[in-house]
Amino acid sequence: MVFFSCNNCGEACKKNQVERHLFQCRNTTFSCIDCQLIYNCETYKDHVKCISENQKYGGKNYVEKENKGEAKQNAWVDQVNRAIEFVTDFQVRELLKSVAGFANIPRKEAKFINFLTNSCRLRDKNLALRAWQAIATEAEKMRLEAIQRQEEMQKAEKAQKEAAVAAKKDSDEEIKKETEETSAEEPEISGTTTTFKWKKVIKRKLKDNGGEMKIKKLKKAVLNEFSSAGGEADDLDALFKEKLEKCVAVTIEGKKAMIAA
Repeated sequence: MVFFSCNNCGEACKKNQVERHLFQCRNTTFSCIDCQLIYNCETYKDHVKCISENQKYGGKNYVEKENKGEAKQNAWVDQVNRAIEFVTDFQVRELLKSVAGFANIPRKEAKFINFLTNSCRLRDKNLALRAWQAIATEAEKMRLEAIQRQEEMQKAEKAQKEAAVAAKKDSDEEIKKETEETSAEEPEISGTTTTFKWKKVIKRKLKDNGGEMKIKKLKKAVLNEFSSAGGEADDLDALFKEKLEKCVAVTIEGKKAMIAA
């Protein structure tokens, strides 16, 4: 409960007593007894909660923990404020504005209506029921929106996990394919001890040239690298043709060779 002190006469007032006190001290301001901030006849309504003793004396590193009851009450106040924003009934909106200034608004229908009768001096039960219905309508909308947000988050997380699994699978398959090609490749040994990887060189040359080359140009590039590595063979043309045909990652179309899609 928030307590105020009248800056005109010094009388202490509970929040729900301030409006009545204004008949006694007009155009005065009020200081919150806990935080010492000053409020006028309008802004005091928004001061629904103040610092606790633990916050006041607990030092600069103290962090207040929100209890479950307080969390529920804060959620309920959000529903009241949302009802104020969206309700079209003028009487209901003005009533809810006055209700929003109280610290503990009942969350059950019967207690809420009793609260309006006793604390707000409301005698129109039909208006009280309409006010309750306005809050209940927005509460249901907020509940459904929360469910929808949760479902969307779960879908996004699921899609992200599936994409990660698919990417890993593609990567594993590519590594497996390259490993199989490397294992199946027959190493060519030159007069020295150099091993020449035909399929890797062919694929690299194609990738360096945008994924496709004329076979004649590809052959020249690969055989130049083969010779530079110290490779030797009796019939280089026949050797290149044999290696190119064994390269499953390459497609031959006419006079062109290209990396298979």
